[in-house]
Amino acid sequence: MRVSSAEADKLTSAPPKAWAAVLFFGPNAGLVRERADRAARSIVPDLADAFRIADLSADVLKKDPARLADEAASIAMFGGRRVVRVRDAVDGMADVFDGFLASHKGDALVVVEAGDLTKASALRKLFEAAKTTGAIECFDDRPEDAAKLIKETLAEFGWKIEPEALGYLSEALSLDRRLLRAELEKLTLYLGLGQPSSTVTRAQAQGLIGDSGSVEADEIADAVVAGDLRALDLLIAKAAEAGISWTGVVGATLRLFQRLAAFSESGGGGFSSSPYGQRLAAQLRNWDRTSLIGAMKLLAQAEAETRTTVLPDAPIAQHALFAVAELGRARAAAGRQR
Repeated sequence: MRVSSAEADKLTSAPPKAWAAVLFFGPNAGLVRERADRAARSIVPDLADAFRIADLSADVLKKDPARLADEAASIAMFGGRRVVRVRDAVDGMADVFDGFLASHKGDALVVVEAGDLTKASALRKLFEAAKTTGAIECFDDRPEDAAKLIKETLAEFGWKIEPEALGYLSEALSLDRRLLRAELEKLTLYLGLGQPSSTVTRAQAQGLIGDSGSVEADEIADAVVAGDLRALDLLIAKAAEAGISWTGVVGATLRLFQRLAAFSESGGGGFSSSPYGQRLAAQLRNWDRTSLIGAMKLLAQAEAETRTTVLPDAPIAQHALFAVAELGRARAAAGRQR
């Protein structure tokens, strides 16, 4: 059964009893995970309940397709309906699910997570056509979707938000739901619990977005993306004198690359005509998917090392920043030679 965007949230929160399985797929990996969690939680409130939830990887099912039916038919030791989760499903697994749907037993709900699937995908077609399954596509959040989530999240902590501040945050935060949630978590942590009349202003929003809350962090991130080694050198010296958090700088740079990757994969996702979207598009000129992934791996490793090792964080962060900036500089030079 193909689920429309209008029905997606409703059927995610309360999957029909007739569904044996539901497939969440699309470019917004964060929304895929969020909806899969919500569907699973509608059956088993505690997602850590090992008696009622089975977690299967795609690799496990490729080696042992019968495992899916076995888990779905199992009875929970202490009663209650079970959930079988399948993560990172790919198009080549259509036969696995086709075989399961043809003869499945039990009342477990199989929750499947996949990436972006084309309309020609055999896996997508299977779930859209079957009467006992649901297929829910997870698109990148539009500015209005982000605005709704921002308002709802702030309201939970007793905060309202000025229209200008809401517009700024809607454009500045990530297109990916998982990253958007992470940014909002940080924002509410800084704000704390508000009074009934507490309102987030644009100035507050601008000051709170950016991991270290420092202009230098954003400037360093921009220099890294641009591959501007000279500017990066000057900014790092300036930041060192100011006593900036190097974990924060690497984190802010990583998040910029994550936004660039999400923007690139979504084709703009409704932001392309905005000043923010135009800025991202300009920054993407020297980067492709492979180089973006390489940059994010280097930055993620550096951020983790600055948090977990006893070594000084400045050399770790600066080495990663220069390595990624050099990658950007090399790609820009190669582009000029074409």
